[in-house]
Amino acid sequence: MKSKEALTTQCKYLFDEFLTNNKKYKTLAHFRRSPGGYLVMLKIFENYFSDKDIHVEELIRLIPVTTNSRLSLFSLIDIAVKKNILIKSGDTGDHRKKLVTPSEIFIKEFREWLADLDLI
Repeated sequence: MKSKEALTTQCKYLFDEFLTNNKKYKTLAHFRRSPGGYLVMLKIFENYFSDKDIHVEELIRLIPVTTNSRLSLFSLIDIAVKKNILIKSGDTGDHRKKLVTPSEIFIKEFREWLADLDLI
């Protein structure tokens, strides 16, 4: 079991990390504003790094409704597309379905953020 000092240090680290990296990485800050946005970001990159496509509708279904409403998540994604954080494109098999992929700047910032966290 960790000591109170160790737990205090970890809490302080996570608090400071959030504030520092939201200023440093604007693309991540867009998604880290809400629990649902954070989960969307992680699922987008899980699929991106696995070379799997993910559709907007599928992505939104994966996020528990207790974290964000569907409307909020659609809005978050649409704003990210307008800010060139995400790229939305039609599926080659079904043009009604919209694929979502991270932009180059979003990928770069995400990789740098993970490196800052020493997770990769």
